[in-house]
Amino acid sequence: MQMNKVAISLCAVTMMLATASPHAQDYPTKPVRFVVGYTAGGSNDTVARIVAQKLTEIWGHNVVVDNRAGAGGTIGADQVVKAQPDGHTLFVGDFGPNVVAGGLYAKLPYDPANDFAHVTQIVSFPLVLLVPAGSGAAGVKDLIEQARARPGMIKYSSSGIGSSPHLFIEKMNLMARVSTVPVHYKGGAPALVGLVGAEVDYTMVSVSTALAQIGAGKIRALAVTSAQPSPRLPNVPALASVLPGYEAISLHGLHAPAQTPARIVNKLYQDINAILRRPDVKERFDSIAMDVAGSTPEEFTVFVRKQIEAWTAVAKAANVRAD
Repeated sequence: MQMNKVAISLCAVTMMLATASPHAQDYPTKPVRFVVGYTAGGSNDTVARIVAQKLTEIWGHNVVVDNRAGAGGTIGADQVVKAQPDGHTLFVGDFGPNVVAGGLYAKLPYDPANDFAHVTQIVSFPLVLLVPAGSGAAGVKDLIEQARARPGMIKYSSSGIGSSPHLFIEKMNLMARVSTVPVHYKGGAPALVGLVGAEVDYTMVSVSTALAQIGAGKIRALAVTSAQPSPRLPNVPALASVLPGYEAISLHGLHAPAQTPARIVNKLYQDINAILRRPDVKERFDSIAMDVAGSTPEEFTVFVRKQIEAWTAVAKAANVRAD
């Protein structure tokens, strides 16, 4: 009798393990592709490669970064939307293709809110408002006054139409009630080169992109776009100190095709969240002036939808279009 009970118990455990194994062991079953909508070397690409390397170590399957540049990141995003929803093709996205694109393109081939399973926000970071070292603007108020005195004459550089620098500056302009002229470059680094070369009067880029040139004295930082000053630029005020209520934070996050099973989305979130909590990973992101996030899929979905609503309104008010 006792042996029968033991046999039944063993059978029950075996059945439980058999039931659980598909959830625990069948993903990934082959190399995973991280699609990035930009060329190699940018912040999106850097974030993707940091996470891909760590997941490769955990899973024993390669996670490869596939750069599919074009149309402000939307070409890569569309490829992922149309991919098999099995977790093996994912999108490491950002502000452009995943937040504001729906308000910029009349015929965007995907819906940023509904055509993705939003897995997790990986990092967030503010931008910094910059002027050339020789600029007559000692602060944000001076820059605004220059723009008011010379309407339509002051120029700024951005990393592309619909990029976070483009929309963050347009939000600043709307709040300050000024009009300035965008000059679009192919990326944050070229936009900064345009500022250093005095091709434009001001710009916004990520803090990590600007630090070396600030340290070299070639440019000056006037403000950061976060609600509070950044500890990485301790003497630089928040833009909100001049324009109360201003806040604009850029991000990079992971997105899967919309029909990806919840168990795969949750495994991705759990494994990436564990990676982001590692001291060496946090230190790596801190070195490029980014803060780790690791939000749940539910939190990230709510956040993305709120961001889409807010920034679509800014794009409309500023008459920003990509086509």
